[in-house]
Amino acid sequence: MAVKRICEAIVRDEKSILSVSSMMHGQYGIDGISLSMPAIVGKDGVETLVPIQLNKEETEKLQQSAKTLQDIIKQNEF
Repeated sequence: MAVKRICEAIVRDEKSILSVSSMMHGQYGIDGISLSMPAIVGKDGVETLVPIQLNKEETEKLQQSAKTLQDIIKQNEF
């Protein structure tokens, strides 16, 4: 159902806000890892991330999640 919804947003160029994985490029101090964050999705896929207000604790937890993912990826590289 989630993939169907994302595809509809792309095909219809809806500019809908959906939670999808996309590469982080410095947002919230995170770079080079894909995270599911709210984004505007249209005919070109993810058009822009929707900025959300995070307090210090939330930002730290998001950064820790990104680090955990990076560590798992590094452990599984061939």
